[in-house]
Amino acid sequence: MGVNHFWKVTCKRTAQKVPVGLTVEIVKTGTTAIPSAKEIKAAIKSRYGIDANEGLCNKTYFEMIDMSK
Repeated sequence: MGVNHFWKVTCKRTAQKVPVGLTVEIVKTGTTAIPSAKEIKAAIKSRYGIDANEGLCNKTYFEMIDMSK
């Protein structure tokens, strides 16, 4: 069983429908990799009901902090 990593992902630049400051939490198991665009999009849709543009779900628009450290 892998170790869980808790990521805090915050929009730092308006990404179409996603406003600056919007934050989601993503838990990843068994990897230290940052959340993928697909995971960020799914988390935003699940928490806020916003259909984010997956192409903008990246480091340019979002700050990703591993809160597990």
